[in-house]
Amino acid sequence: MRQMILAIVLSALAVGPALARDVSKSMSSPTGEAKANVRAVYICDKSAMTRRAFAREFGSAEFVSADAATSGQAWPAPRCISAREARRLRQMASTR
Repeated sequence: MRQMILAIVLSALAVGPALARDVSKSMSSPTGEAKANVRAVYICDKSAMTRRAFAREFGSAEFVSADAATSGQAWPAPRCISAREARRLRQMASTR
C-alpha cells in the first residue's frame, strides 16, 4: 500500500511541473483563446483525506476521465484523475 501511495505521489510530482509549464505558456499567450483551453489535472486517489485536501486547495475534488480531459472543454479549477485514467491519457497522448 505504501508503495502504491508513493508511486502516485511521485507520478503527481513528475506531472505537476509539466502541467505548470503548459498553463504558464497558455496564460502568457496574447489571445484569450489559449486561456479558455486550460485543463489542469492532478493524479489523485479516492480516499477521503485526498478529497478533503484537494477540495480545500481547489474548491472541489471532481474526477474526470481521460476522454473528458482531451475533449477540449475548459474548467475553472484543476480536476482529479485516477492513476488508471492517467495511464490512458498518456497512451492517448503518445498515439497522437
